[in-house]
Amino acid sequence: MVKIEVFTAEPPCPGCLKLLELADEIQKEYPDIEVIKHVGPSEAYERYNLTVVPAVVAEEGLIKVMGVCPSKETMIAILKEMGV
Repeated sequence: MVKIEVFTAEPPCPGCLKLLELADEIQKEYPDIEVIKHVGPSEAYERYNLTVVPAVVAEEGLIKVMGVCPSKETMIAILKEMGV
């Protein structure tokens, strides 16, 4: 199963809210992926050296998006890069 992680602030900013909605939408369309949501500070921020949110990290630990909410097309492109 392919895994992506999304990171947002607490309380979520408008871009973070959009990313959370997009993550739910992507997970419904691609049931073979696992989406892990990190809302607010967590040790995972430090693990990936994230400095701003919203952010998307791919399965390999690669930061794919940081500081902006990606479009649905960008999220699909990330999944395709991961072999989905």
